[in-house]
Parts: sequence; structure tokens; C-alpha cells
Amino acid sequence: MEVMSLKKELLAGVEGLLRIKRWLTGSASLPPRLTLLVEDAISFYTSYAASPAPRCTPHIYISLLPLCPRSSSVYTHYWPRMQGLLDLRGSLMDQRSTAALATWNIGPPVWSVAYSPDGSRVAVGCQDGSVSIRNAYDGTLLAGPLQGHTRLVSSVVFSGDGRLVASGSYDGTIRVWEARSGSLAAGPFQGHTANVMSVSFSPDSTRIVSDSDDSTIRVWRATDGALLLGPLHGHTGGVNCVTVSPDGTLIASASSDKTIRLWHSHDGTPAASPLYGHTDEVSCVTFTPDGTRLVSASFDCTVRVWRVSDGSAVTSPFQGHTSFVTSVAVSGDGTLVASGSFDHTVRVWRLDDGTPAAGPLAGHTHFIRSVVYAPDGTRVISGSWDGTMRAWNVRESLVPAASERPPLSKFNRLCFSSDGAHVVTESDDNGIQMWSVADGTCQPASVDIRPLSPPSRNSSPDGLYTAERHEYGYLVQVIRAADGTTVAGPFNTKFSQDPLDWLFSNDSASVIIGFDGGSIEVVDLASGQTSLNLRYAYHEIGDDMGIINMMIAECSTRSLLASFDTYDGSDYFFQTLRIWSTSEPSISLELPAISSLTPDHEQPNTLLRIYDQCDLREDGWLVDNDDNLLLWLPPDLVDLEFSLFLSLVVTDSGILQVPKQKLLVGKQWDKCYIKG
Repeated sequence: MEVMSLKKELLAGVEGLLRIKRWLTGSASLPPRLTLLVEDAISFYTSYAASPAPRCTPHIYISLLPLCPRSSSVYTHYWPRMQGLLDLRGSLMDQRSTAALATWNIGPPVWSVAYSPDGSRVAVGCQDGSVSIRNAYDGTLLAGPLQGHTRLVSSVVFSGDGRLVASGSYDGTIRVWEARSGSLAAGPFQGHTANVMSVSFSPDSTRIVSDSDDSTIRVWRATDGALLLGPLHGHTGGVNCVTVSPDGTLIASASSDKTIRLWHSHDGTPAASPLYGHTDEVSCVTFTPDGTRLVSASFDCTVRVWRVSDGSAVTSPFQGHTSFVTSVAVSGDGTLVASGSFDHTVRVWRLDDGTPAAGPLAGHTHFIRSVVYAPDGTRVISGSWDGTMRAWNVRESLVPAASERPPLSKFNRLCFSSDGAHVVTESDDNGIQMWSVADGTCQPASVDIRPLSPPSRNSSPDGLYTAERHEYGYLVQVIRAADGTTVAGPFNTKFSQDPLDWLFSNDSASVIIGFDGGSIEVVDLASGQTSLNLRYAYHEIGDDMGIINMMIAECSTRSLLASFDTYDGSDYFFQTLRIWSTSEPSISLELPAISSLTPDHEQPNTLLRIYDQCDLREDGWLVDNDDNLLLWLPPDLVDLEFSLFLSLVVTDSGILQVPKQKLLVGKQWDKCYIKG
């Protein structure tokens, strides 16, 4: 693997491992553990190849091994041989078997994804009207963004021979692109009078079928856009999806009129009566590889399977999604169904009986619009309005463990217990609860505990300092009570940097402020300078204008801070409890001193100096002051606002523990391997 990485031949390695797996699958006499080892190796290799880590080969061990699922045979074989690597614990790490193998930031919201027949490329259609062709293993851009559509691209599909990509758009047109070069091969095909919702190639790649919000279906010659059939009428609402049967004889369509219809592809006549069953609009439909069944998705939050021969239901509806199901895909062997939903998750079902096979696979932070199976059946790729495309391991039984703790609820009060061992919260739903700062476990507080008193916000405990507020309640500055002189602030000097919560420290030496720009700052009142900046203090959601709430608390020894934040946006809701180590970082690094810190300019607070020598970038790289790569973190951990000072994170999805540790990274990476 190291050699393949250094020679930049990672794709060949993935293909080799997949060939080994296919060979093992056909060898019934081999032990199952060998197949499992190869599957784990494929997942580990794919995660590495799809991440930025190949920029520096040692990060096979420095970054990827610590993030490997704990149940993986790769982790169990190699972890005991290593030291000084990032050690993260808790249920969020236990669930990493269901985390995305790869996350690729596309940029604009993703509406459609499609695999090439050989599985090497993925076509992506986006809200900005662009189409791109990407490497299916590492997400690198191969062609595009291809421009031409003037509105969002709702559907992309490869031709059966892999030479062409067709795209349908809300601009009412279809375009055909050369899959390798990205040049326009044909189009735009014009005729629909409303949004084109989906496109599908015939098996011989000579025809393209399209559907539209104009309630019609059309069939076009792929080479020049000549209309061969249509418009086909029958649906009483917009048509959301069309697909062609594997033998090319039938067209299936799904509509907002809650029905599925079948059409003869040679003349466009109805092939059967409409299929009724869904109770809301049908968003997607696809044939199984043998052509005998149809799988559909609906805004009624279910997936259904139908017999093509008579339109009867094969099983009861697949239930589990909590919002609209927008897309379904069937594995190449016809045994599994993947579904994507507005509930931000991907689920995998056994096609014959609808029982869960894997998932829910969580990670997307916005609606999932499209899912597609890899031809070899090892992965599912999903596209989301969060602007990312994610690849998932869909091996059976990859189901996240259920949480044993009560769900988070909106807290009215937050403080530490007198011994600093627990954070005490008060909410309308769950009353008073105690959360262990060590592992995040929760227990009801004793019945004799009185309601929690609010922290000191108006004035410092010693009475020497007073907080001045804006007319809307925001903290403006801290003044000396005796003479009214400003000692810290003003703070709300620009939009999105208003203080959400603040409190005076127990010793009256500082004010602790949580800003809606994504940081908690400890400001020394003697100097007016920031002595500690905990950046990435909560999940900041770009342009989604939601309501942010935050509260902070300090333990009596000043060694820990607690923060609880909620974000309630139009499409998002997050709430997170965090514990921060402020006396020293949870994770310590040995880094060269910053050259600008000469004795004459040395800063008084060593914590700030340590933190300022490294930075967590948006792409997941923790870098030092010279941009040397220290550690790479995947998006699900970056989204937790990972910090060297972070000690514990409690979310609705699980718990992340960060034990005190020293990392052997940077120039010390060669000490990670335990010899002998």
C-alpha cells in the first residue's frame, strides 16, 4: 500500500483488491475470515485513497489507522503495534463502521449522481446547472464542470457503453456529453414545457427517455435529439422519474399523482394498469437487474417492491425513513436496495423481504437527493444538497449501535457539580440531570437538588467589574465598576460575531464569552487580552439563517469549561454538549517554537501559544505554523469542531471522548511504530 501510494497508483490497488474479493467469493472452500479480512482491507484502502491523506504517505498510519472502525481486522492487527497516534473513544468511534468511506466536497448542492458501467467514474449533476465527471475512487475531477444548462441539473445517466452522459435540467432541456472529454455530443433536446425531472438511456444506448413536470414522457434519438415517441400522456401530475427495463422493452414512470405506470418502449402504449399503493407522490422508480420487479420510493417515507408481471406488491412497504424518500438503487445482484431520504440518511434493505441490511448511514447535513450502487455492489454513492458526495460501505450488518443514554433536550441551565466531576443540566423535558465529564454518561440528579441558579453575568463575583449590554441583550463591553472605564471590549463589532452567552470566571479574573461566529474566548480582565481562544466551538451553517443558542459554564477549579449550543435552521437542527480542558490541552504536540515569539514579544499565556502553532483547516488537515501536515480528520469529526482542547462531545448521535494524550506527529512520526 505504501508503494502504491508513493507511485500514485492507488487506483490499481483498489482494482486489484476487488479482483481478489471476486475470486474469494467464488471459492466456497476458503474460510470466511479471509473474505472478511479482504473486505476490511478494501474499506481501509478505499478510505485512504479517497481522502487527502495520500499527499503524505505516512498518514496511512498517522491519520487513517486511528480512524479505522474498531471492529475492522485492519485495526485489530495493526493498532497494537503503534504508539503516539490519535486515540479517540466513545460511541461515535464505535459507530465508524457506518461512517462514509469518503466525502467529496462538490460545492453546489448535488441533485443527481450516476456510476459508469465499469464503476470507475461518477457523473454529478448540480444545482448551479453544471455536470461533472469524477473518479469514483478518490473524487478527483476528470471532466468539467460542463456548462450549458441554465438551471439545476436534476438527472444524469451514463450510456450502457460508458461513452456518453445524458443530463436533464429544470431549464426544460436534455444534453448529451462525451464522457471522457466532456464535450457536447448532442443537444440541447427541446420539447418539454416544464422542468425535466429525469433521463434514462435504453440498453443499446441509442435512445434517451425523459420525463417532466409537464406530466409527459418523451423518447429521443441519442445522436441528434430527434423525437421518436411522445409526448406520452397518462399521468395526472408531474412525472418525477423514468427508467428503461434491462431488456429495453418497457419504460416505467413515477409521478406526483402517486402512481407508477408501465409503457411499451416501441410504441409508447400503456403496458399495464397504473400501480397504486403509495400514499404520496412517487419520487423514484427502478427495475431490478432481471427485469421482473420494480422498486419505488415515495414522499410517504416508504420504499415498495412490485412484480412487473401483474403489478402486485412483493412485500409490505419498507419503513424506517422519517422523511421523504427521494431515490432508490438496486445492487447488481438484485438482492439489496439502497434508499436516500430527506432525513439525511442512506439505508440498505434486503429486497426480498424489506428487512434492514445496513444503516441508517448518517453524515450528510442536508437532504439526500440521489443514491446509486457501484456495479460491483461494494459501495453506494449519495449526493446531497449539503454540497457533498459520499461513498458508503454497504456490507450487511453495518448497523449503528443504539444509544443507551437519554436524548439531549434544550437546557435552561448549565453548571458544574461542586467536585467538577459532572455537568449538571436542567430542562423542561428531563428535569435536572448529571453528565459525567469523563465519559458523557447521564444520570438523573438527586431529588433534593434545587433548581440551578444562573451564572454570574451582570457583574464579577468580587463586584469590581460590570457587563454592559446592547439594547437587544448582547454583551457590549466589560467596565470597571468604580470608574466606568472599559477593561474588555467592545465585542459585537461586526455581524455574526455577537456574544451569545458570557459569564465572569469564579475568581473574577476573566470573562468567558461564546460568540455566534464560532468561538469561545477567555478574556483576561487585567490586560483586556484574549488568553484562550477555543475555535470551532459549535457547528456553523453557512448561509442557512437559523436561530443559534448557546450557554457556557466553568468548573470551580477553572480547569474545565462546558458549552451547550443549539442551531435551529430551516433545514438543520443540531445540539451539542462539549467539555473543554482549559488548564492544558487534551492533546499535546511537540512543535517548533514560533519564530516571531522572541523574549521581548513573548505572550503571557502558554495555552494560546500552543494553540496558535497549529490550525484545523476546513479540508480536515491539522497543520503547524509552517503548513506542515500533522494529522488529517474526516468530515464527521471536523463537523464536531475538533480542537486540541476538546475533552468530551455529546451529540444526539453519540459521544466522543478525547483522553489526555501526547501525539508523535510532525517530525516525530517515525517514532509511532513499536519495534520488536
